[in-house]
Amino acid sequence: MATKQRAIHDTNWQQVMDAGDETAFRELVRPYIDTLIDAAKHDLDYYIDQGYIQVDDFTPEEVVGEALIQAWTHRQSRPDKMSLKGWLLGNMYRTLRLMVEQEHQYEQDKAISLDTPVVSDGDENAVGEQFWEWYQPDAVLEWEDVIPGSDPVDIEVPLYATRESFKLNPDSRHVLIMHDEFEMDVTEVAAVMNRQVQEIKELLDEARANLREMIGSGPEIEEVDQPAPPEGSDE
Repeated sequence: MATKQRAIHDTNWQQVMDAGDETAFRELVRPYIDTLIDAAKHDLDYYIDQGYIQVDDFTPEEVVGEALIQAWTHRQSRPDKMSLKGWLLGNMYRTLRLMVEQEHQYEQDKAISLDTPVVSDGDENAVGEQFWEWYQPDAVLEWEDVIPGSDPVDIEVPLYATRESFKLNPDSRHVLIMHDEFEMDVTEVAAVMNRQVQEIKELLDEARANLREMIGSGPEIEEVDQPAPPEGSDE
């Protein structure tokens, strides 16, 4: 059944590509919207915790909206073997990273005295097409044969919803979330991160080991603060 559904999906995607049908594109991505919003929310929590942005700089919906615009614009760049879910999550990750970098740079520029000339490299607003290109493993490497080394960390709360995960190396954390929480293949994660598959496996093992050590040697995992429900809410 899964094979049949994938074949139907691939046919629909090809129609989107051939006809440039934006309505059909929206229908294909609709089932993944909630997942994208969830991923954006918790990546925003991370960037806020690290001090790169402020709480009210972006909403998850704004991030996902921009990510879908970029996905549509660069739809030709989706690797053939990359799932739509993985590709959309990858676009969300890259889009948010770019938004955070631009916002962080803007805040730094604002802090500079108006009398101080701003040193420019002439590339503030230029985001080349290579930013949206995806690394693809060598053809001799079967995607299904790439298996991470260590086992996932068994905890009761989502990995991305813990303060402990915020202490990980940023790249390791993103690899861990994409693979262990959102079930992306390591080759898909490699495409998103533009790294070799072996590097992704090493980052994943590193993240798992560090998280396991923090859980084993520290107090119970602290969940990310969630906003209180509005007054009068049934929740």
